[in-house]
Amino acid sequence: MPSSPLSGVSYEYLAAMQAAFDSDPASVEPGWRVLFQVLAEVGVPAADGTSGQQAALRDAALRDRGHLIAALDPLAPPAEPVDARLEPLRAAYAGTLTAESAHIDDDARRKWLRAAVERGDGLPEPAQPLDILRGLVAAEEFEGFLGRRFPTKKRFGAEGAEALIPLLTRVLERAAESGVKRAVIGTMHRGRLSIMTNVLGRSPTRLMAEIKNAHPFPADTPRAGDVPYHLGHDTVLTFGERSIRVTLLANPSHLEAVDPLVLGRARAAQEALGEEGKARVLPIVIHTDAAVIGQGVVAECIQLAGPAGYSTGGTVHLVVNNGIGFTTEAHEARTSRHCTGGWKAVDSAILHVNGDDPAAVCRAADIAVAWRHAQGCDAVVDLVCYRRNGHNEIDEPGFTQPQLYARIAEHTPVTRRYASALVRQGVTDEAAVDAMVEACRARLQAAYEDAAGFRLNESGYPPRPAPRGPETGVEGEVLSRIAATLAEPPGGAALHPRMGRILRQRAIEEGGIAWPTAEALAFGSLVLEGVPVRLSGQDVARGAFSHRHFALLDSATGERHIGLDRLSPGQARFQVHNSPLSEYAVLGFEYGYSLERPEALVIWEAQFGDFANGAQIVIDQFLAAAEEKWCDPSRLVVLLPHGLEGQGPEHSSARIERFLQLAARDNMRIANPSTPANYFHLLREQALGLHDRPLVVIAPKRLLRLPAAVSPLADFLPGSAFRPVVATVPVGPVHTVLLCSGKIAYDLEERAGRGAEGVAVLRLERLYPLPAEELTALLRRWPGARITWVQEEPENMGAWTWIDRRLEALATAAGLSEPRPGLVARPESPSPAGSFHGDHDADQAAIVERAFAAAPVARAPSAHETRAA
Repeated sequence: MPSSPLSGVSYEYLAAMQAAFDSDPASVEPGWRVLFQVLAEVGVPAADGTSGQQAALRDAALRDRGHLIAALDPLAPPAEPVDARLEPLRAAYAGTLTAESAHIDDDARRKWLRAAVERGDGLPEPAQPLDILRGLVAAEEFEGFLGRRFPTKKRFGAEGAEALIPLLTRVLERAAESGVKRAVIGTMHRGRLSIMTNVLGRSPTRLMAEIKNAHPFPADTPRAGDVPYHLGHDTVLTFGERSIRVTLLANPSHLEAVDPLVLGRARAAQEALGEEGKARVLPIVIHTDAAVIGQGVVAECIQLAGPAGYSTGGTVHLVVNNGIGFTTEAHEARTSRHCTGGWKAVDSAILHVNGDDPAAVCRAADIAVAWRHAQGCDAVVDLVCYRRNGHNEIDEPGFTQPQLYARIAEHTPVTRRYASALVRQGVTDEAAVDAMVEACRARLQAAYEDAAGFRLNESGYPPRPAPRGPETGVEGEVLSRIAATLAEPPGGAALHPRMGRILRQRAIEEGGIAWPTAEALAFGSLVLEGVPVRLSGQDVARGAFSHRHFALLDSATGERHIGLDRLSPGQARFQVHNSPLSEYAVLGFEYGYSLERPEALVIWEAQFGDFANGAQIVIDQFLAAAEEKWCDPSRLVVLLPHGLEGQGPEHSSARIERFLQLAARDNMRIANPSTPANYFHLLREQALGLHDRPLVVIAPKRLLRLPAAVSPLADFLPGSAFRPVVATVPVGPVHTVLLCSGKIAYDLEERAGRGAEGVAVLRLERLYPLPAEELTALLRRWPGARITWVQEEPENMGAWTWIDRRLEALATAAGLSEPRPGLVARPESPSPAGSFHGDHDADQAAIVERAFAAAPVARAPSAHETRAA
């Protein structure tokens, strides 16, 4: 470990600092300066002969900076033992377990942590030594057995970090004893197989069958599956008379990507339990040192701990601090002294412990769990250990760290060290230790032999709520009542002067229902039917385009009124939460929430659609692929405002092409609705369980207020439904079919109405799954027509490159004489849109004219009708 000027916290050093302060206060750093100023008048002699000022200064230094000199490195020479009776503070802070507390702003919290570390206040009796030993033996024998039986398989073993097993076991034990009924865990690969087998009780027979290439899911539900160290597990553990359900989330090789999912799933479980939820559900996240300091999503998740819409009452974080990431050493990987530096931004308890002192490791678990329950905020245990092998078992670490791995090769593993210590203390004997080892080996050998005949006899799917029914229309009386309630100002509230007009627009009028009202009607009807609704994202309460105003603020009192949460006394809960300026963590949070509560409508909205690329890992690894890899279905809705309107490249494109590229095997629905009614039905379909897939909505901006973008009340009533294709068909023969998706349909239809014979405009409202039957039926009506795909996006973006051959196949099946579609779009471009309104408007007009260039111009506007396919 790096040296420190406080090594030994010598009186000589303190005296020198004091002298420097006395000579020139500005010559010492601010932290010391404040301390000397506070202690300037203290002068009572201490029992050891030092002055009261010196003793107080020494104690303060140990409390604030003892972590810098603590004996944390298991590969370092053993530190001189400290007699806790003579030097209690030095033993508490400069031994194998230490705490950081100087960053904690809350005085009461800081005092609580120091009392727990120094005196054990609020802590249980220490863990039993033999229980600790059993965990270490299980960890060492497990890794050794797999290494011998599967020497060419990657397993990302925890050799060197065996104390992780008793650490996590103790956390779960203490959580159960504290009244926790549910734990949600996310972890990286290091030691994951051992955790599943030795802590969570997953069948070692099943594990070894999977290592031998048995598929992790039933053959009757074919899936790509995933490697064993990515899979999840759900179980119930019992500690004494207490039981706790533990859910380990599946996760990919993108380290830390699972963190926000843990928080979201835990929050959802807490809300399902009501007021006691935060005390009954514990999120646990396990990291490695290189990832926890290097991945920005960790910092995003730390900041989610406080906001009301995302807090979980504290998370217990465990860091497997190997001191190396693949081949990168700590000094190359970070600037901060510790890998836990991110938690200094908030009032977290930060504990560091030497992995070769298992008793201290378990005591750190005691402090972490007690802190979380007492203070309601994060606790971090930094398990300082080492990695005995390379990044994986095939890698040779000596190539890049020859000296380090020479020391590791000579270092006695912790299990043998701890067992020898217990034998010397008379806690056990060699025969008992040998019996413990043999029992582990026999269990693993039996599992290995049974793996050859292992057959999976369980479904890969968790139980899902049954759909509530196919009807997505709502009675007019109910809709009118919702609209009337939302149009009424809260009683006695002083609202912004312009809010009255905005509220009046929510009423259902004969002219049609606009987009914001349609959305509010969908949410209101659902909560009245008992479906909880949660909407989150940046600025979603008002709406980034000032179109929602779901939270009305009293100008005089600041009180917040949420109309959708006061429709009826017996309604389900409606939540709307403005999020931190984060996409990665917040989308991950909402995805995790959706996994836990499939009966709820859970929605994340990007401020602008292209901002979703900040959460691309969540989209790629979870939203699109989780069901294929892990049988984890989700009903999450993602709203991505989209539309080229001359606002620049960063406010235009939701990158439709990227989502379509991810679409396969019915893994999601991708819709680009152009009518408020279609959006209404999409939301209700999702909430009522008609589709067990994520829904990606290419949401509008311009259409929020476009006068033509309204739907009649009839399109919301019982019997109405989502229309995957909306057709505007002229009276008479059709020779040209313009296919499009999104807001450009209004431009095309407006142009058709000004004089173009024989041109039909087909709006594709759902891009995936492609509504093949509806499109084929329409195209079959016009065998001689020429078809053209029209989009406002550049040719290399939007839906074109995905849909062109699919359209050709449908046109061929429909019998068209010219099945190959043409294209009208902006030229290929590396940027999704331009930045100048004038240029945009000219380009948009040119696209429309090119689409109609081959259509004969009528002397008078043709009659058109809009109809469902």
